[in-house]
Amino acid sequence: MNIKLVSVAAALAVSAAVAQDYDDEYEEDAPAAAESVQEEAPAAPAPEPAPAPAPAPAPVVNDGFESLTGQTAEAAPAAGDATLNVLHGNAYNQVGNEFAGATIGNAYGGDMGAIYKMSGRNLVYVEPTGEYGALSLAKGSMTYILAFDNGIGQDQGLVTAGLAMGSFGVAVDFVLDKTWASTENKNPANNTKTTSSTSTTRMGDLLQARIGAKLGAMDITAAVYWLTFNDEVDTENDDGLTPKRETDNDFWDLGANLNLSNGPSASSFAWSVGVQFLRQKSWNKTSQGNESTETTNNNAYMQFAPYFNFGLPVLQATGAQVLLGLNTIVPIRIYDEIEKDNGLMAPMTKDNHNMIGVYTSPNILGEIAINENWIVFAEATYQWEAFSRDATSSETGTQSNDASTITMKTHGTMADAGVRFQYKQLTLEASIANNLNSQAWSGLIGNFGAFLIF
Repeated sequence: MNIKLVSVAAALAVSAAVAQDYDDEYEEDAPAAAESVQEEAPAAPAPEPAPAPAPAPAPVVNDGFESLTGQTAEAAPAAGDATLNVLHGNAYNQVGNEFAGATIGNAYGGDMGAIYKMSGRNLVYVEPTGEYGALSLAKGSMTYILAFDNGIGQDQGLVTAGLAMGSFGVAVDFVLDKTWASTENKNPANNTKTTSSTSTTRMGDLLQARIGAKLGAMDITAAVYWLTFNDEVDTENDDGLTPKRETDNDFWDLGANLNLSNGPSASSFAWSVGVQFLRQKSWNKTSQGNESTETTNNNAYMQFAPYFNFGLPVLQATGAQVLLGLNTIVPIRIYDEIEKDNGLMAPMTKDNHNMIGVYTSPNILGEIAINENWIVFAEATYQWEAFSRDATSSETGTQSNDASTITMKTHGTMADAGVRFQYKQLTLEASIANNLNSQAWSGLIGNFGAFLIF
């Protein structure tokens, strides 16, 4: 935590020193300096919880609906003064306002999430606080993209490789964390051989494919992914005397995301609409010889979650604006039916479980361009659990038990403020955030990223 704050403070101090040096030059040749900045920071096209809802949301394990809200935000190009229409780092627009300016993003959102929006860009972005780095190289009609991030498991790296061509882009994201082990022992005394093998796939192992395309006034993004959400350990043991014994565990998510937005043409109102699909498999199988036992765990489910986000400017002046937005998602989750064997003379017990909710996240974002070098921004959001219902039922023969819980709640507020500084090819951006419902500054966190844009 302290390291993040020190990095933010250091970045701002360096920025201030460079800015002072620039001001001396600017007084002597202001028009030339202004022209240089405008050429080197051209207007960037727009990017794409949960909820923090996202058109291509991160494949994460959701134990409940709270983490779904606010997961999207395919940002539209900022309207109005050109000084606000710049590419930002990930310290900006953490509230997911749909109308806000473009962010570099990552595999799950922003311009990297939409991938085609990186076309024609030559830049490198490094985010020490988020342990993230991205490189974009434009060569002729092709733009080659490489990024490094972290997976959800321990000591895992996520690699992104992509290609953008004008109004179309494609990318692959992957995390590899697998091991295979085997042993073999021979016993000449009874002429037997004992073998054992183990295959382990760690939580966070991921393969994701994404596309993004501009379709006239609209754009569309889509993703399909396979994620291991818990450690899978499969074993096979053979003692040479009894039938081979095998165990098989499946703990995986198969997910898909589809998003459509008016980002390329939004001038006074930006929106996106989409759907997230998730099938979570949680299953165990033990077999020996001709006998086998299969068990479905109670965290296996299918989920369908449509969402709609919008944002618009409510206050505008030269080089300044205030944006208002709303991100809404409606997740519907149906768990696998669990059957329990109560003995030969007793009827089976069948357990069912389902959840549905409506989550919405109002958000505000204000920003002002102090001059050609400095932009200051501040933003806030909270999650409103407008309605959620968690229902269970259990049937044993003619007996049944039903239970349900309905919740309505306004969750805590998140707010942050930050600055963006640009000097020639260098751009630095940092923000700080704190939970407003906690003791003042007790939960302070820092976000810092740096660009070199060519």
